[in-house]
Amino acid sequence: MSALNRFAENQESQMQEKLRRIEDYPEYAGLRHPLDVLATPHGPWEVGAGVILSANCSDATVNRVLPQFLSTYPTPDSVRTATVSAILPLLPGISHLGHKAGYLIAWAKFLVEKKGDVGHSAQPLTQIRGIGRKSAALILHRIKGIDEGMPLDIHALRVLDRLGWFPATRNPAVREKQLLREVSVGHRYRLFLSLTHHGRQICLARDPKCNKCRLRDECAFARQNSSHRT
Repeated sequence: MSALNRFAENQESQMQEKLRRIEDYPEYAGLRHPLDVLATPHGPWEVGAGVILSANCSDATVNRVLPQFLSTYPTPDSVRTATVSAILPLLPGISHLGHKAGYLIAWAKFLVEKKGDVGHSAQPLTQIRGIGRKSAALILHRIKGIDEGMPLDIHALRVLDRLGWFPATRNPAVREKQLLREVSVGHRYRLFLSLTHHGRQICLARDPKCNKCRLRDECAFARQNSSHRT
């Protein structure tokens, strides 16, 4: 093995160790996703509907609105012939609700066509209107336990950007690829939960609590903004 290859392997091992530290925070053990349909057992229709509505919308709002929507449209078959205008009143407070009502209908039609089977890969799911790689990864993990992708939200992305462990990028797809190279199957969803929880509780957007962060000594943001340490 060449010296260059040994150096690359050593760098990769160090990165994996750093990421594992976040995943293994004792206080993050047993974390559940703040979106109810991802934290407790639900079927494909409910999970997909919740994930679709949660895009650019708070989990608390979705948790409040989704039960009312599902009481009116409890199954994919009940909504696949519905109109957008009929769905809109059931989504108060949901962002981009006009688009999302259409996405819910598309999701229902997909499930009816597939007899409720979401498959085993993210790629077919991303062909459905309103479902990107993040949403597909969340659905697959909740329904099938498949740890295929790295579903990064704004909180997880903020933590990774501030740490400065990877080359800078504003593209979530690029960041996902960086992580997929380092994080093995079986650890991806758990790391995502740890990252998003860290972003919600410690690495806040406006007032990060660097003094409470276990990673502050290895964080580029903390080094550049030492006033946040106190």
